[in-house]
Amino acid sequence: MIQIGIPELLILILVIFFAFKPEDIQKNIKQFLKIFFDTKKFVADTKDDLKQQLKIDELKQDLHNEEKMKEFERDKNV
Repeated sequence: MIQIGIPELLILILVIFFAFKPEDIQKNIKQFLKIFFDTKKFVADTKDDLKQQLKIDELKQDLHNEEKMKEFERDKNV
């Protein structure tokens, strides 16, 4: 996951100050922060969805294994 700390944010802000016109700085910072937080939220949501999907797959595998064990026990007793 992307980890941006205070020093990185300060460097980005300095680059923005030197790269853009003063009247566009506020608009550009807002756009950058919106994109950054939207991306961060998307990554977190995707991660949560994958975790949930993996839990479902694990449960299906557990059920399948349990059925196989029951079949094995029946065959062993016959």
